Amino acid sequence: MMVKDYALLAGSYSDMDVLAHQPYAPIPGKGIYGMTLDRTGKLKLRFTCEALNPAVLIPHSDGRSLYAIVETIKDQGDVLRYEIKSDGSLVHRDEFRASGRSTCYLALSPDRDVAIVINYWDAIIDVVDVDAEGKLGAVRQSFKQHYRPEGEWRQVSNREDHWGNRQVGPHAHCAHFWHDWVFIPDLGENAVFQYRWDAATRQLVHETHIEFEAGSGPRHMAMHPDLDICYVSNELFNTVCVAQLDAGDPEVVKPRLIPIQYESTIDDRDKVSYVSEIKLSPDARYLYVSNRGDDSLATFKVLEDGRLERVGLLSTGGKFPRHFAITPCGEAVIVANQDSGHIRVFSRDVETGSLEMTDEIYEIPAPCYIRFIHG
Repeated sequence: MMVKDYALLAGSYSDMDVLAHQPYAPIPGKGIYGMTLDRTGKLKLRFTCEALNPAVLIPHSDGRSLYAIVETIKDQGDVLRYEIKSDGSLVHRDEFRASGRSTCYLALSPDRDVAIVINYWDAIIDVVDVDAEGKLGAVRQSFKQHYRPEGEWRQVSNREDHWGNRQVGPHAHCAHFWHDWVFIPDLGENAVFQYRWDAATRQLVHETHIEFEAGSGPRHMAMHPDLDICYVSNELFNTVCVAQLDAGDPEVVKPRLIPIQYESTIDDRDKVSYVSEIKLSPDARYLYVSNRGDDSLATFKVLEDGRLERVGLLSTGGKFPRHFAITPCGEAVIVANQDSGHIRVFSRDVETGSLEMTDEIYEIPAPCYIRFIHG
């Protein structure tokens, strides 16, 4: 099936009572599960690493460190740093306390000397020094992201309030560097915020925000590696936005992200469902999106100009596919079906982009993230 074995990590929710959302997984997980996907498409557990709600797993670009982001609304979030050993195992090194709650993302600067840490619950953005080993240090900048005037938004008070009122206040989701700019989607403010990245002072300078369709809820982004195009998943509308990126006249302050196309990720638009992960194939010829509620993976063909054509919609064989990952060779996809308590393996046709569910399934309680690593 594949040319080699792959080491991977699966994150799981270990305390579902402290999350902004409410997983319906039958039992909690233990933290991080170290696994192998062998060349025949079989999964094997190698180790478990206990941690509180490691919701997002982001390797340092040097491949030697891993950041595990702790998701909780009861306290400020932590970013745990692990050393990745040659056999793929993890050794805890240190941790960083974020300024906000429900911490959900980390993006390293191009020079790897700064990280942007995103806190979903209160939309607090931390810009943090990073040393040569990848350790997070002093907070260089911290601010609350929003564009509505004070008095026109409010902070949700608890998760029940959040469930029904996710756009009464800001909720930042991720950060992406692109040339001289950084984009940060915000589900609550219904916009993508645009900042100029000042590499000399290592700070964000707010320029503007790009408003999306009212009620759509921008969540995550995928940046095309060759075209000036990005893709934004809209959690509440179950759509993907194709956006043109503009690097012209770099000294001018103007929107650098221009929406040009919206495509649905599901067939039944009246169904209660929420877009989750969005990811390009390794060759950037196909884009995939997971739908929580519709419990499906949508497949889009990337056309020559970067626009999308939906060519497939396939059941994930489980409930609430929160996350998925594509093998580096592109020949398999692993889906984390959060509320079914398992991860499933799909074979993938590299030429057509089509997916097929295999018989391989591995029980992991409340899986929320999949990350392939070297080792």
